[in-house]
Amino acid sequence: MIELKEVPQENQEKIKNFCDVNNIPFDGSAISHVVLDGSNILGVSQLKVENGIAEIMTIFVKEEFRNMGFGDGLLKMQINYCYRNSISFIKVKKGLNDNFFKRVGFVEEGEYLVLDVQAFYANLKCQQ
Repeated sequence: MIELKEVPQENQEKIKNFCDVNNIPFDGSAISHVVLDGSNILGVSQLKVENGIAEIMTIFVKEEFRNMGFGDGLLKMQINYCYRNSISFIKVKKGLNDNFFKRVGFVEEGEYLVLDVQAFYANLKCQQ
């Protein structure tokens, strides 16, 4: 069974190992989300919050599991985390797959792409 979930700070060792094996930067103080198939990690994302602004450090899905919506799921978990914790803006450095972020609503601002979290939720349209 596939699940996406936040990883508690005290359980970050498995995330660190996954990042090391896949040559992805890891930040032990970041908020981590994972895509799991049983105990196997298929993807990971990390979000760092400083001064009320969140920065996406990593969104990575193993190559054989890409184009299945897992990256979108990880990004939406990060956006939801910010919404629940009253964090108004999320930024990501340009060059980290810009079209992926622009498709969701991130806009260019200097060297970053930025998302207004409240506007993201206000603009959601439910289909009937």
